[in-house]
Amino acid sequence: MSNSNQAEMNDVQGLILKGYNFPHIRYIILSIKDVNGAKKLCAGLASQNNPKGLHITTAEPWKNMIKPNYCLNIGFTYWGLEKLIGAANCNEISDDSSAEVFASFKKGAIADAPEMGDTDESAPANWWKNGGWIPKQKPEPDGSDLHIQLTLFTLTPENREKYYADLLQMIPKTTSGAAVIPVYYQDSDPITVDGNSDYVHFGYRDSLSQPRIDDIIWNKPKLKKLMGISSIDDRPKVPLDRFVISSDADDYNAHPLLVNGSFAAFRLLYQDEAKFNKFIHSDPKTSPELMAAKMCGRWRDGTPLVVSPDKEDKTLGEPSSKNFNFTNFNYLAPSPNQQGDQSSDEDGLKCPYAAHIRRANPRDDFNVTGNSNNAETHRIVRRASPYGPVYDPNEKAGIQRGLVGLFIGAVLDFQFRFVTKLWLEMGGFRNPDDSPNYSGVDPLFGPQVSDANPYDSIFAFNKNDTYNEVPGLTRFIRTDGSLYLFLPGITGLKYIAEGKIPPSS
Repeated sequence: MSNSNQAEMNDVQGLILKGYNFPHIRYIILSIKDVNGAKKLCAGLASQNNPKGLHITTAEPWKNMIKPNYCLNIGFTYWGLEKLIGAANCNEISDDSSAEVFASFKKGAIADAPEMGDTDESAPANWWKNGGWIPKQKPEPDGSDLHIQLTLFTLTPENREKYYADLLQMIPKTTSGAAVIPVYYQDSDPITVDGNSDYVHFGYRDSLSQPRIDDIIWNKPKLKKLMGISSIDDRPKVPLDRFVISSDADDYNAHPLLVNGSFAAFRLLYQDEAKFNKFIHSDPKTSPELMAAKMCGRWRDGTPLVVSPDKEDKTLGEPSSKNFNFTNFNYLAPSPNQQGDQSSDEDGLKCPYAAHIRRANPRDDFNVTGNSNNAETHRIVRRASPYGPVYDPNEKAGIQRGLVGLFIGAVLDFQFRFVTKLWLEMGGFRNPDDSPNYSGVDPLFGPQVSDANPYDSIFAFNKNDTYNEVPGLTRFIRTDGSLYLFLPGITGLKYIAEGKIPPSS
């Protein structure tokens, strides 16, 4: 892995390197009807000096640290990229890139669904049916009609409508209609609990932990001080080339079009809060709050179990991404500034091996399959947010709620695909594993209906020095849609707008 080059902030899309913290978001999927018109739209979005239209937001710091009225980012499916630059150019990109960089993107989320556990109710045949699909005709079974994904971030609901209308006005018209049409959208708005809007469904505090990316301006001590962020941050620095595609990476090669871009899995995840609440109340020997904490690895307020295994710890301060008391911890040995309990959790007595945050980021637990470097090869930037209303036990059936957004990494095979397949969906991912069911599947997701492994329907965790086995674990999260996306740099987007690719180096 290489850290030789700092990020070219004006060429990298902003959401790759920094969360915007805008409360009102619209995720949009577009279908190309006229290639030339689509290229003109891309050219307009790539221009940073277009006074009449919207433009793609880069990673450059905002002037005077003041948020703009909107942010906008773009991604392309393989189908979309092929339409815009042609099959021959796509083949050249594939030939000049490592297989793990481009092959899974080309394969696409639909063909990859069985590998990612998107089966049964989560199978692609059931995607895009939660109410956001716009055309009368159904989506193509192979996903070939889904080409561009745009994410619009705004500060108010009114601005969301305003800038969405402005975006639609940028789409060129042809004699047969718009060159590009929206086919799906999903809005996201904050979930407020006790006056705080940083929550997600299932009742957990969110926005606490993202990778600490090396060689970007946001992590420089001077800027962190200006932003009111502590410098006492124990998170290991993850090389920039895990998130921004580089021509100098040690473990992958990438065609020049891909440089300064990234890849992402766009995921629409329905959360069944009624089932979840039923399960956390199902064991009379365990309080629902403790059960929820053991399943996640954090108490509902964000307190890590490793730091405080018995209760929320209010002495940690206000939970936020600026308070590293909520991220300064390890599993085998305490991090330098870890608060609270300092004992090793090598045996998973405080935080189960199966817990969601331990599976998604095993930190210093080198007994986990494929974790030889504090998980840095496999870290993912999550730019996802909740949709749908807060759960009401008396609500009518069919209310849609969940999590929607992008899971970003330079190499899908190293990051999203690896973590999903080997850490979230597979038991026995750690050796040794003394839990009675080899940790089963990620308990926040739960087993699929067709999962015949009896261990996977059990959630096992240590309580009072003995393992407690709770049966009846079921699927709580359903995939309602997925795309694999390429998020180009601004230079790359300009090439795409011309239907070209830069020469191979």
